[in-house]
Amino acid sequence: MLMVQMPVSAAMGILLASFITLVFNGLSHGNAVHYWWLVMIAVLSAQYLLYLRFKHQPVKNIDYQRWLQVILFVVGLVGVVWSVGLAILLSMVPEHYHIFLIILLISLASAGITFAVRIWVYIVFQVGVLLPVIIWLLFQENVFQTILAIFLIIFMVAMWLFAMQLSRTLSNSFQLQLENLSLANSLKQSNARLHVLNEELTQLSATDSMTQVANRRYFDNRFVSEFSRASRDKSWLSLIMVDVDYFKAYNDKEGHVAGDECLKKLAICIRNALKRPTDLVARYGGEEFVVLLPSTETEGARLLAEEIRKSVIELKIKHPTSSVLEYVTVSLGVTGACPGKDVARETMLKKADKALYKAKAAGRNNVQYEPISD
Repeated sequence: MLMVQMPVSAAMGILLASFITLVFNGLSHGNAVHYWWLVMIAVLSAQYLLYLRFKHQPVKNIDYQRWLQVILFVVGLVGVVWSVGLAILLSMVPEHYHIFLIILLISLASAGITFAVRIWVYIVFQVGVLLPVIIWLLFQENVFQTILAIFLIIFMVAMWLFAMQLSRTLSNSFQLQLENLSLANSLKQSNARLHVLNEELTQLSATDSMTQVANRRYFDNRFVSEFSRASRDKSWLSLIMVDVDYFKAYNDKEGHVAGDECLKKLAICIRNALKRPTDLVARYGGEEFVVLLPSTETEGARLLAEEIRKSVIELKIKHPTSSVLEYVTVSLGVTGACPGKDVARETMLKKADKALYKAKAAGRNNVQYEPISD
């Protein structure tokens, strides 16, 4: 906040110094007021350059304590230059102008109250602005000027007290803001963690815990939405039912642990065969899997089913009790349609299941297709 004030403070200071120089140019003697104006411009320009240097520093590299010391020095220097300049004017201009200059001095000291964000910055500025003038007035041995000096001393002490109260209020306000910000950040982080947990919970509720592909419930929900979309867009939707050949015999011979490992490998194999993010493989139950293929005609589904069948054989999972091959194989049933008012979801599932049984009846380890008649 101290740094943010620097550009406005420098600009207003330059305008005010220029105004004073113009007003008192003819009333002062010699070039002292011009020299003061040049010094004032230089100091205020340095104040603005200080702000630019601070502004372009990466936040993580800012040494705030060092910058506070720099601000104290610059603010004190600006105050002293103001006070010395006004003290010079007081010694040069007629006495009836003194009140105007004192009012100007008081206005400067009052305007600096914004520095009360840090009480010592304001005190340094105020002492710099008022003290040289007070000393000059006390040394004039003039009752009127002595009264002015005493008034400035009283004003300075009163402003200190006010600034300390303001500083405490601002500090408390900043502390509350920081606490609120910390609470807001904590709440944001908690919400983010809750969101992640909810997503994980949703993922868990949609995933078969053993094979790590979608479960039956997720497939049912997705099938409803994809069927509706295909019906609305008049696009194709295909299904592939996959069943492991002689899996019960494999389980009985190799054991349930080996059977579970077999299903995991098959799930990965089927998932890797899918071509698009919208394609879905789900465990349909036991040793059965189902593949949902949006925007895919039956010919494409049949080709994918054949690719899956070959990929499973290439896994070369030993199946000693299979009457098909020495390795684990799968039978696949394919169906598909462009859903309309005469095609129901249940019909597609029944047709895919019927095609699967045709594949089993045909000796297993093959792909069969069952059309859906409109």
